[in-house]
Amino acid sequence: MGRYDHLIYPFKKEETKWGDFIPKYQAYFRGDSCLPEAKFYTQYRPYLKEAYVDREPNFHTDEEYLCFIGYDMADPFGSFDAEIELWIGSDIDNMERHIITEPTIVRIPPYMWHCPLRYTRVSKPVYLESMLTSGRFGVFVRRFDENGNAYYPHSNAGYKPCVLEAGKSCSVCGRCFKDLAAADDAADDAAVRKPWQKPGLKYEY
Repeated sequence: MGRYDHLIYPFKKEETKWGDFIPKYQAYFRGDSCLPEAKFYTQYRPYLKEAYVDREPNFHTDEEYLCFIGYDMADPFGSFDAEIELWIGSDIDNMERHIITEPTIVRIPPYMWHCPLRYTRVSKPVYLESMLTSGRFGVFVRRFDENGNAYYPHSNAGYKPCVLEAGKSCSVCGRCFKDLAAADDAADDAAVRKPWQKPGLKYEY
């Protein structure tokens, strides 16, 4: 045992079930569950085809960075050929739509609403690294109670229970994604208000 073994974390080879828009394996660093006292959480994920990354606006209490580059590390600029749609804004009901068409990094300040995030065209694979300056990856979303009052539940993604296997923690493997995506697609009509949308307002996304 070395004096600094507690600072070194070999990545685990994690198998995913997201679908054919993401390769079979992924690498994750889940902050303080991997290295005690770590204040950083990240994932490394290439996207091969058009897909949603996140459909629902959310925010974190810490800064997040989204880095998009071409998948070929020998030529991350020349290998970038895609269009990515990202919504951001301080007001969830008046967010800005941004289209990313070149290698880009986006800073998401604390409490800044962001997403939907969607790959609308992928002619060449795009590498995404999302980086949160916190030891735990948690999101806040918006919901409305029966009286129409907004509230903001929190979820520690990656620390919540697996929805398919009792006694197992979520590893963000994507096994439950197809069922959730099918439900989202069924309600993806502009006339259907999403759970996070305020009654009476018209939304572009």
